[in-house]
Amino acid sequence: MWQDPFTLIISLSKEGTASGKLYLDDGEGYGHEKGDYVLRQFDYAKGALRSISKSSLTISGAEVAEYDPTGNAWAQAIGHVRIERIVVLGLKAEPKSVKVGGMVDIEYTYEKGLGSDSKKGGMGSRLVLKNPGVGVVEDWEINFS
Repeated sequence: MWQDPFTLIISLSKEGTASGKLYLDDGEGYGHEKGDYVLRQFDYAKGALRSISKSSLTISGAEVAEYDPTGNAWAQAIGHVRIERIVVLGLKAEPKSVKVGGMVDIEYTYEKGLGSDSKKGGMGSRLVLKNPGVGVVEDWEINFS
């Protein structure tokens, strides 16, 4: 399953923001101790979703080797793994366009619903990006306008 594509689910706060981390390693050995892992930070704010690498990790109170996205065996092994869907819950309105890096249009579907800042009860809006063309190891930005 380590080669399967990912689905990210982004649930916006009342302020319209979200953040989270993704940690991946081979799940078998101790390569993470020498930096063979992937550590990503995802942030959504002001109409942009960003994926950036994080450089350090603490496991059980001990700092492990610094993460180098290009120089570790695990990142190279899964460099082809992509994100096949991104689901954003709680947008206030349907965007007019969604683009990777401000340039490449992404196909999406939008189900109207409440925004994350709504005081009413009910279903939130749901935006699904199909095949956004981004990988799990690389830095990227998706803009909603």
